[in-house]
Amino acid sequence: MLQEQLDALGPESADVLPGPLHRPGQPCLRCHAPTGPASPFTVAGTVFQKPESDLRVGGVEVRLIDAAHRTHLAYTNCAGNFFVSPQEFEPVLPLWVSLNEPRQGLHSDMESAMNKDGDCGACHQGKKSPSSAGQVFLTEDPAVPDPAASGPCGGSKP
Repeated sequence: MLQEQLDALGPESADVLPGPLHRPGQPCLRCHAPTGPASPFTVAGTVFQKPESDLRVGGVEVRLIDAAHRTHLAYTNCAGNFFVSPQEFEPVLPLWVSLNEPRQGLHSDMESAMNKDGDCGACHQGKKSPSSAGQVFLTEDPAVPDPAASGPCGGSKP
């Protein structure tokens, strides 16, 4: 079953080596689960500027609050990806998520808690549909300009 899920992701992009910048928008924990072929993450995902946009945003603060009322901050890298290792934070589910983008003054709270695991891409993949909540995004406001730069590549606080 796991191998079928991994195969369904398709091949790696030829112009991006496997690592922190690869596979934006895909379900990270398929490979980065404790039993997966890559180093494990407890929470991971990708942040896009607007719904159904290809523009991913770096330097976004991802605030995670777990059921034990513990908070952890992660930051998106220049590919829009963020990830949290078990050594950094092992959340007690459910998990609430907020996004803050300081350069544009944008803030977004996830409408519901994460109950299954910390894989944002498992529910937020591609366009909004009966089988997907749509991409994780900062704003639906068309008047908000796209950021001039995508932010830091290191996934650190801007």
